[in-house]
Amino acid sequence: MLLTIFSFIDIAAWSNAALLGYGLLAVIIAALAFSSQRWLLLYLFGGMAYWLGVEVIHSILSSWLMLSELSDWHSYIIAMGISWLPLAAWVLYRALRYEDVSQSVQLQRELEAARYIEHTPVYDDDYKPRFH
Repeated sequence: MLLTIFSFIDIAAWSNAALLGYGLLAVIIAALAFSSQRWLLLYLFGGMAYWLGVEVIHSILSSWLMLSELSDWHSYIIAMGISWLPLAAWVLYRALRYEDVSQSVQLQRELEAARYIEHTPVYDDDYKPRFH
């Protein structure tokens, strides 16, 4: 019955070791999906999506006549470098934004610190001392 269900992937040509390996992989993924650690599947699928993006960039680079003369290794390195450009732009944006935020936070703290005089207690607005 398995041979008729999976006939489109030619499961008859698989060895027993391949069937055992893919079966164990399916069981592990199913167990992980039903466990409390299912967030690990996001890393798995995220890595697969990232590498699919690298493969797409690699195939685009390989189709260009100028870059088709490069070896596969060099075109994969260039594809990975191109895939890291959005990450580098995001890190640069966050670093520059953090510098602005940190300066404004530091200025706000200095203004708050200037309102208070050292060694004086801080009371609410409606505080009335018991003794005059």
